[in-house]
Parts: sequence; C-alpha cells; structure tokens
Amino acid sequence: MPTHWFLALLTLPLLALSHTVSAQPGRTADSSRRAPVEVLPTGERARVVAGGTADGRSALELRAGRLDAAFRLDGRLDEMMWQAGDSIDGLTKAEPVVGRPSAVRTVVRVVADGTRLVVGIRADDPDPAGIVSFARARDASLAAEDHIKLVFDTYLDGRSGYVFAVNPNGARYDALVSGQGDAEDASWDTPWNAAAVRTETGWSAEIELPVRSLQFAQGLESWGFNVQRRVQRLLEVDRWASPVRDIRITQMYRAGRLTNLPTFGLGVGLQVRPSLVGGTGIPAPKALRRDDGALSFDVTQTLGANTLAALTVNTDFAETEVDTRRTNLTRFPIVFPEKRTFFLQGADIFEFGLGLGTDVRPFFSRRIGLLDGTEVPIRAGVKVTGRGNGANVGALALRTAEVLDGVGSDALPRTTANTLAAVRLRQNVFRESSIGLLASSGDPVGRRDSWTAGVDALFRTSRFRRDKNLAAAVWVRDSTASGWPTVRAWSIPMTSGTLP
Repeated sequence: MPTHWFLALLTLPLLALSHTVSAQPGRTADSSRRAPVEVLPTGERARVVAGGTADGRSALELRAGRLDAAFRLDGRLDEMMWQAGDSIDGLTKAEPVVGRPSAVRTVVRVVADGTRLVVGIRADDPDPAGIVSFARARDASLAAEDHIKLVFDTYLDGRSGYVFAVNPNGARYDALVSGQGDAEDASWDTPWNAAAVRTETGWSAEIELPVRSLQFAQGLESWGFNVQRRVQRLLEVDRWASPVRDIRITQMYRAGRLTNLPTFGLGVGLQVRPSLVGGTGIPAPKALRRDDGALSFDVTQTLGANTLAALTVNTDFAETEVDTRRTNLTRFPIVFPEKRTFFLQGADIFEFGLGLGTDVRPFFSRRIGLLDGTEVPIRAGVKVTGRGNGANVGALALRTAEVLDGVGSDALPRTTANTLAAVRLRQNVFRESSIGLLASSGDPVGRRDSWTAGVDALFRTSRFRRDKNLAAAVWVRDSTASGWPTVRAWSIPMTSGTLP
C-alpha cells in the first residue's frame, strides 16, 4: 500500500470525529421515545406503565437522584438521599429458574451530580452467615462468590459499555464490554471507588464513579443500565433487565435505562503520568560500571466527552502486571491478553471480524513492543479513539527502536527501527449490527513495505425467533510484506441459538 494512500486513511478518523462532535445535539431526541413512567411518591420505585420503546429496547427505567454534597463513601447508605427517589426494588431470577421472583431482596438507587455518579446497593439475605465472599484483590474473578455487577452503556448504542462489580468485602472488578456485547475485557482499568459493609440483614455497598474516568456521548440524559446479583450458596443469578439465560448482561441492547442524568462536566480533561527508570551495575568481573536511565511520560487529553487522545514518549510498561503463568498442552501458541494502558483504552474499537484465531487476526496490539518475549522500546506514539452518531473510530501511530543481538561492535540488529500505524472505522447499522474497515502499515519485526487492509460486516440480533441470538459475519483481508507472498483471506462464520 503506497505511503501517501495510508496517510490519507490516517486522517479519516480525525475528520469523522470532528463531524460527530459538531453533530451532537444539545439534548438527545431519544427521550421522546421512552416508555411513559408513572410518577410515584418519594421513596417508591418507578414503574413502567406502557411496554417497550419504539425500537424494541427494554421498557425498564430508573431515574437518577441528586447527589448530596455531604455524601461519604462508607457503604452504609445512611445519608438522607438514599431514602428518596426512584429505586430498583427487587430483581428477577435468570438462573436457575428463569422468570421467578428472587429469593433475596435487592434495592438499587443511583444519584449523580456534575462530576460523579454514585450507586447505592442494599443486598438483603435471610441468612447473612451464609454469604460467600473471599476475594479482596483488584480485578479478582467474582464469578464463584456473592457480588453485584453493574453495566453502563454511556453512548446508548447497544454495543459498547463499562462493567463494574463489587463483593461484600469491597473487592472491585472493572472491565470493558467487548465483542459488541459478547464478552468482557477485564484488562482495562480506570480510577473509581467502592465500599461495602456487612449488615444484620445482609450487606450493602456504595460505588462512586468519577465521570472523568468514562467516555460518553454528549447531550444524553439517559444511559443504558443493568444490574445483576449473584447469590453463590443458592447458585442464583438475579437481574433487572432481560433476566434470561440466553442474554448476557453485557448485551447492552437488552439493558434498561438510567434516566434524569445531569449535564456532566469534564474539566480540563488532561492527565500526565511521568516516570523515571534508572539502574547501575557491573555486567562482568573487572568491567566498568554501567549506568542506565530513561525518562518517560504518558499524556491523555479528552477532546470532548466522546473522544480521547493519548501521547506516549519512551513508553515504560514496567507498571503492567505480569502475565498469568499458564501451561500449554496444545500444539498452538498461547496468546496472552493486552494489559498495557496505552493500548487498552478504546481497544474494543479495533476488534475485527467474528471468531478469528490469532493466525489471521489483522491487528493485535500485543505484538507491538514485544518480540519473542523481548521488549522493543517504543520511542513515541499517539492514539485517538472516539464514538459518535453510530461511528466508532480509532487511529494510532508509533515509532519503535531497534533491538540488537550481541554486545559492542559484534552486535547485529535483531529488528530495525520501525514506524507502525493502524486505522479502524466501524459504523453501527440496524439495531445491533455493524460494518467497518481496518488498515495498518508497518511490521513489528521490521519487514519493510508491510501493510494489511480488511473490511468486515457483522449481523447480530438478540431477538432471533423472538428470544434467541444469531450472529453472522463476513470479512475479507489482504496483506503483504517484503519477501512474503500476498495473503488474501475471507470467512463467513455464523453462530446461533442460546448462549453458553
């Protein structure tokens, strides 16, 4: 692919983002399609009195209340604001028996101001001594213990979102909705707080989410929202919207609505993370002492609520957690997930196709900066991601340094300095489907004149035969590298029926 063509493609996301930002209305027209809600006395639950929205989404709604300035995060729900306003007062079983009333009571309220959103949870249990809770580490899997999980669709597009969970010990879990609702990417992290306490009637929790930790569509006064509770000793899963086995909680198109949100402010929207790494040592007997040092920094700037730009210089990935030790008993290589902050923000935008293995994945950021387990220094990089009006756009460009094998004059380059870039455009179509294109230039191992380009189309519905899921996709990619033959691949994967 000629360089000037690729540079032209690289400018498309910036043009698309500028268009979507300017096209944002002051208030979304979505509120005109909401199901009518009966106004109830203070402290009672909002009820839907007419079914469904015009586009077939869930009719359930929860109005956010006003956050008290005297709020203190302690998990106790003792402020007056928790006694007023709408609430979710009771969930419905999704497991083991679908549609039955829950065996335990769960009350959820949401309050917000211009800078943060707080969720209060009262999780009653007739047998508090039987609560199962042991995890305390950040991002620990809470699947086999009691916990509450919340999901937010901050763009109201039914395909993206954020996941937050907390257990009775206050252990926190967060993730991105990935696969357009099929999975969670737990490698993503963002600043937020939670506190939980045991009570005589069960346990309660407060979750505080700074809006600066999220990206969202401007002008929306409602977000997609859902709540799920796990009661481990009963092997019970309770949910607010779409309490059925065939629907994952991350399928945001089947979520309810969190309404009456205030206008959120982002402030300056600038974050700077500098770091200094240094070392000294004598590499061999009678050798001279060798001193090493490097200054690096990462800068993140919000370009409006729905667009994020990131800059990295002399990137230091030392703070990234080590990979989990795994034993490979197959003939296929183990693929470890991406855990580096610079690449994780907006990672779901760069997802391509459906059901692809590692051998044909057109873009996988884990390959950047690593070569057979050896770190390849990243001198500088820039990344832009954003969403708006159904468009999902992302672009990144990086410059890597060369890696040498050997010492001194005998050293030979294992990989040469290289410039890498990728552009991803994806447009939402119909209710849950999308079409898109992906183009990349450069090769992590330094092969010259390397490029990849592909297009993909995904048709997805969670209402196949009324209550089943259907996903079908077609994708085509073309790639080449100096000294390598051109590779063309196409596929039409399809899945249907119930979810596992």
